[in-house]
Amino acid sequence: MYRIFLILFSILLVSGNFISVFGSVQNFSTDKPLYHNGDTLKISGTVNYDATIPSVILQIITPSGNGLAGIANVLPKSDGFFSTTFHVGGPTWSEDGIYTIKISYGGNLEKTFSYKKSSVNLDDASVDVTDNPNKSFIENPKMRIPGFPSLDHSPQYYIDRYNNEPSYKSWFDSQFPDYLIQDVVGYKPTHVQNFPSLDHSPQYYIDRYNNEPSYKSWFDSQFPEQSIYDILGFSTYIPDWIKTYAELWAIGDMSDSEFILGLDFMLEHHIIVIPNLQYSEENSVSSIPNWIRNNANWWANDLISQQEFVNSLEYLIEEQIIEIN
Repeated sequence: MYRIFLILFSILLVSGNFISVFGSVQNFSTDKPLYHNGDTLKISGTVNYDATIPSVILQIITPSGNGLAGIANVLPKSDGFFSTTFHVGGPTWSEDGIYTIKISYGGNLEKTFSYKKSSVNLDDASVDVTDNPNKSFIENPKMRIPGFPSLDHSPQYYIDRYNNEPSYKSWFDSQFPDYLIQDVVGYKPTHVQNFPSLDHSPQYYIDRYNNEPSYKSWFDSQFPEQSIYDILGFSTYIPDWIKTYAELWAIGDMSDSEFILGLDFMLEHHIIVIPNLQYSEENSVSSIPNWIRNNANWWANDLISQQEFVNSLEYLIEEQIIEIN
């Protein structure tokens, strides 16, 4: 996947006529040396300002070097100062270790920082909580900590642990101070009594929906406007930097084929979840209609919700308007 992001990075450079002998990165820093899931990472620095270079490009490279945790383009001030923030956590922050920040503006400069998810073993009775005062929440609390709650465990499993294990309760309350345990691990109420049941895991329902045609038919008749994932409460989280990426495509600074690379990334990393879609890197996506650009632009400017944008992409794929082979 790092290959994809190298291509995306080169696109940003080309689309901005990134050619200069004067601009260069003087220095930059992060506000902390170590970050945990849910933190906000602030990056600030200075460049030798060059009016012919439209923006500073920032990449956050994962410890394995195989992908990016984030990417952004930032407009520097006339005195050369620039600053931006990233939300730490989510699908692209799956590795603990040393992340590299690469700043490009006429030249390149790299620095590193450390990232470690919560030291809690979510499926073990022993809980070692790392104090993290800088907490922030994304749209869906279930997606705040990757793998928690697990699709393989029922909501009742987590509720029992919360009620019977003081250390587990303490950890949960520190991570989700504004939520009840049922809010984070439970299911949405429906018009069907006792459905979904707290005694069954999400995977139980997903497997039935995917493998039993009669069950799928019943579910679709009861919830025609919702997916099985919506009912289970696992709505989609998209990293903030993808908004920048969507806007570049929406305003014409990125081609359809280049936008497809980002869509491939979201599918591969399950940022967009489409039932029964078997993703592989050999998939190709093509024929994106122009009207979807409006959705991308509206979402990038907060005129429609994140879920509405995701729904439009899912519709295009499910209806094979965007073809995945």
